[in-house]
Amino acid sequence: MLNKVIKNKLYGYFIQRLGMYEYRRGWIKGRCPSCGRDDKFGVNLYLNRTNCFRCGYHPTPIGVVIDLEGLETYREAREFLNLYDGAEYIEPIVEKIERIDTVLPEGFKNLRIGNSFLAKRARSYIESRGFDPEEKSLQGWGYGTQDKYHGYIIIPFYIGGKLVYYNARKFIGHGPKYINPEIEEFGVGKSLLIYNVDALSMYTDIYLMEGVFNAGTIGDNAIATGGKKISHYQVSMMLKSQAETFTLLLDPDAVEESAIVAMELCNYKKVRVVILPGDKDVNDLGYEATMGVVNKIDWMDYNQLLKLKHGTRTKFTYN
Repeated sequence: MLNKVIKNKLYGYFIQRLGMYEYRRGWIKGRCPSCGRDDKFGVNLYLNRTNCFRCGYHPTPIGVVIDLEGLETYREAREFLNLYDGAEYIEPIVEKIERIDTVLPEGFKNLRIGNSFLAKRARSYIESRGFDPEEKSLQGWGYGTQDKYHGYIIIPFYIGGKLVYYNARKFIGHGPKYINPEIEEFGVGKSLLIYNVDALSMYTDIYLMEGVFNAGTIGDNAIATGGKKISHYQVSMMLKSQAETFTLLLDPDAVEESAIVAMELCNYKKVRVVILPGDKDVNDLGYEATMGVVNKIDWMDYNQLLKLKHGTRTKFTYN
């Protein structure tokens, strides 16, 4: 990673030499040095990354200096930057999860508890999604019996064994399909969380998907982001993890989002994007059929992912 002095020098270089400007979440933005498109090139010194969202140009920040100044080595680039007037680089504020006391909603019951009509319907619903209610009960899954969570499966999120959040999915009656606690309740929203996040520190190979039920279908080394719009915080958690490979299995309508996330990961991890047949997701297909598709897909490089992002899907679709 870059030290503070080099960050200051690079920050001054990009702002003064290239005319870039502060954007958000630690990024500065401007014209791409490669393709020349305005406002398509981003630099994040905190993450030590650059990227053009038009042509895909993405050297390290120091690599940009080497390219533009006709230098050959990182040492030459650092010497060049030492002669350059720096500017004060302010580290972005990194959102962190507060370790607060989180409790399950009033009326929560574990899946194994109860013989009421509601309890039996909850277990039946879990079975219909291809899961063993007993196994899910051991993972803390349950159901709501009162207020707004009545008729919802309650799925807890843990970090290091500590409850930090929960998700609720309707299985009987009327109401929204999903209910997520408001950020004011726990001081954290789903964009700052990953379901089964502990897998990132336990497994080398990770399967990434949108929903909890899809992650549960694959098993202990699967994580879920809670939607196809994956936040910078979630991506940073993956980048910092010990995991070496990521297989992306987002829903069929999220091919572009899958490619974008994979492009962010591919310089540091092995990645592949899997497009499932038809409009089915992982839970629809089940474990065996999903893995049958996964095993036919090779690991992808940045150029392949860029083509996928821009609509070249034929090479990666399931036959």
